[in-house]
Amino acid sequence: MTGDPLVYSGTIEALFVRALENRLTPACRQRLREAGLDLEEKLPPTYSLAQWKQFLRIAADHVYAGMPAEAAYYSLGERFIDGYFSGLFGRALLGMARLLGPKRSLTQARLCFRASANCSEVRIVEKGPTEVEVWLTDIGADLPTFVAGVLARTAELTGGQRVVAIPEGFDGQSATYCVRWSEQPQEETPALAAPPPSKAAAESRPQL
Repeated sequence: MTGDPLVYSGTIEALFVRALENRLTPACRQRLREAGLDLEEKLPPTYSLAQWKQFLRIAADHVYAGMPAEAAYYSLGERFIDGYFSGLFGRALLGMARLLGPKRSLTQARLCFRASANCSEVRIVEKGPTEVEVWLTDIGADLPTFVAGVLARTAELTGGQRVVAIPEGFDGQSATYCVRWSEQPQEETPALAAPPPSKAAAESRPQL
C-alpha cells in the first residue's frame, strides 16, 4: 500500500447507513458527527483509517452498550456484512457467493477487503474442505473480532453452518483468522434475498 490509509465511502454506507441506521440514537449520531461522520450529508469518497476506527468505537459504545468490547466488535462485523449484501449490487453478489459456497467465497474475500479500504493486504490459505486461514496486514479496527464477525457472517450467508472464526496472533495491526464451518446440504440453501438478521450469532461466535 502506498499513501495514507483510507476507507472508502461504500464501507461507511454499508455499516452506518444500511445496517445500523435504525439503531443509531440522536446521541450516537451527534458523536459520529463530532468525529467527522455526518449521516445527514452526502458522504465524501473516502475517510481516514483513524476516523473509521473512531466511528467503530462510537458504534460499539452506543449500539452495543453494556456488551464486552470483543463481542460488540464481532456484532459490528456481522452487521457490516448484512449491510454490504443488502444493496442492489450486494444482493447480486450474494446470489453468486451462495452458488460458490463458503470456501470459494472466503478465498475471494481479498477482493471485498480491497474494495473496502486501501490499507490491508490479504493472504488466504485453504486448510481443508471446510476451513480456511485468513491473514490481514491491517485489520482496520481496534479489536480483531470485527473481522472475525465479517468472516463468520460471510461463511454463514453462503451456506456454512456452525461457523467459528477465531482471531490469532493479533499484534495491534495484523492478525490471522482460522475460519471453520460445517457443510449445508445444497437443497437447504436459503432463497436468494437480502440477508436476514443473524439467528445463529450466539452459536457461531467464538468464546471470548
